[in-house]
Amino acid sequence: MTKTTLPSLAAAGLFAFTAMSGQAFAQGDSGALLDALVRKNILSSQEAEDIRADLVRENAATNAGKIQLASSITELKLSGDLRLRYQYDNRKDVDVNPGGPGAGFPQHGAQRSRERFRLRLNADFKLGSDFFGGVQLQTGNAADSANQTFGNGFNNYNIYISRAYLGWNATGWLTVIGGKQPNPFYTTDLVWDSDINPDGFVERIDFHKLFSSFGTETVSYSDGKTVASASSSVRVAPPWELSLVAGQFIYTDNNEDAFDNDSSTDAWLFTTQVLGSYRFGNGVKATFAPGVMLYTAADVSGVTNETPYNAPGGTRNLAIVTAPGDVQFKVAGLKTKVLWDFAYNTKGNARAEEIYGLTGIGTTAGHSSRDNMAWLAGVQIGENKAKGDWSLIANYRQTGLAAVDPNLNDSDFALGKVNTHGFKIGAAYNVTDFCVLAATYFDGRSLRKNLYGGDSTGGAKLASANSVQIFQLDLNVKF
Repeated sequence: MTKTTLPSLAAAGLFAFTAMSGQAFAQGDSGALLDALVRKNILSSQEAEDIRADLVRENAATNAGKIQLASSITELKLSGDLRLRYQYDNRKDVDVNPGGPGAGFPQHGAQRSRERFRLRLNADFKLGSDFFGGVQLQTGNAADSANQTFGNGFNNYNIYISRAYLGWNATGWLTVIGGKQPNPFYTTDLVWDSDINPDGFVERIDFHKLFSSFGTETVSYSDGKTVASASSSVRVAPPWELSLVAGQFIYTDNNEDAFDNDSSTDAWLFTTQVLGSYRFGNGVKATFAPGVMLYTAADVSGVTNETPYNAPGGTRNLAIVTAPGDVQFKVAGLKTKVLWDFAYNTKGNARAEEIYGLTGIGTTAGHSSRDNMAWLAGVQIGENKAKGDWSLIANYRQTGLAAVDPNLNDSDFALGKVNTHGFKIGAAYNVTDFCVLAATYFDGRSLRKNLYGGDSTGGAKLASANSVQIFQLDLNVKF
C-alpha cells in the first residue's frame, strides 16, 4: 500500500462511518480524528486539510447536519397529535315560563352536526441536568377545547400557544414549574376539563423519593465454567407514593385602579392537593387525592371557552373541597380501574344567591343543598397503548349548580352546563400503535328540572338545558 492511497482511504472511512451512523461528524469530531492521524504520521498536514475540505463539501451536498441544537439542550422530544371528529348534539332547553303563556308547548332546543379537527404540536426539552420545559401549539383559542369546525369557505385556521413553561428539579424530590403548563393535579373531567393548561406556578414535593431507602441487589453471572455473584446498594422504591402539589394560577388580570373591589382585584386560583397511592402485593393499586381550591373574589373577563362564564364577581364564593381517587386491578388479564370524584363548594349557598341570582324569585324552588355538591363514579376496562388494544369507559355524574367552577368543568358533557346529571359511555380501539378509533356518547339531563331565573337561564345560561345528548366519533393519530 502506498502512502498516496492513505488520504483516500481515510476520507472513505470517514464518509462510510457517517453514512452508517445516519449523521455527519461535527466539525470538532472529524478534526480530532484527522489531527490524531497526522500525529501518527499516517497523514501529512496538507492531506488532512484536503480531507477536511472534502468532508465539508460532502456534508453540504446532503441533509446531514442541517438541524443543529443549542449547546444548552441535553434532550429534545418533538411530538404531536391530530384528531378528526364527527359530533352530533341534541339540546332541549328549559321551559322559562312554566304555567304561563306557552306552557305545555314543545321545548325549544337545537340539533347540530359538525365535522371538526384538533391539531397539537409539542416540543419538550431538558436543559442541563436540572431544568426542563415545554411548548405546545394548538388549533383553538378556547382553553377547554382545541377543536376547529370544518367549513367557512375553506378558510385557514389559527394556531395558538397552549403551553409555554419552564421547570426545575435538581433534588429528584422537589419540582418547581412556572408558565402555561399541563394540569399538575390528579383529577377527572368533573372538575377540570382535560384540555385546560393553567397559567401560573406549581410546586411539587415527592415524599416517596425524599425518604426512599437503599437495599442490596445481588446479581449472578456465569462464564460457562464457574458461577459468581456480586452485590450492590440500590435505591429501593417503597410500595407507597405520597406527594404534595400546590398551584397558584393567574385567572384574570384586572385593572387595579378600578373603583369596585371585584373589578380591581386580580382573580387567582390557589389549589393544593395531597396525592397518595399504595401498591398491594396482589397487583392492586389504590390512589386517593384530596385537595382544596380557593379563589380570590374578583371579576372574570376574557374567558374564551366553548362555554365561557365572564361575570362580575365570577370567582366570588368559590371554596371547593375535592376528593378524586381510583382502584386499579386486573380482570382476566385486562387492566381495570374503578374511579370516582367528589367536589363540594363550602360557599355554595352564597354563590347560588349572590352571584347566580337564585334567590327564590323567578325560580322553581330557590336554592337547594344539592346545588353545592358534585360527584362522579365510573369504571374503565382495558387501555390503549399498542395495535389491537381496546378499552371501555362508563361513568355517572351529578353536578350541582354552584358545586364547581363553570369555566373549568368538561365542555363535552352537557355542553359544559351545570345543574346536570347523566352518563358517559365510550369505547376505543387501537388500529395501529399510533392510531386510535373512539366513539363516545354523553346523556346529560337537568338535576333540578326547569330551574330558571338569574344566571341559570338568563345571562350566562349556566343551566338552560333540560337535556343534552352528544355523540362523538374520533380518529386520533399520534406522531
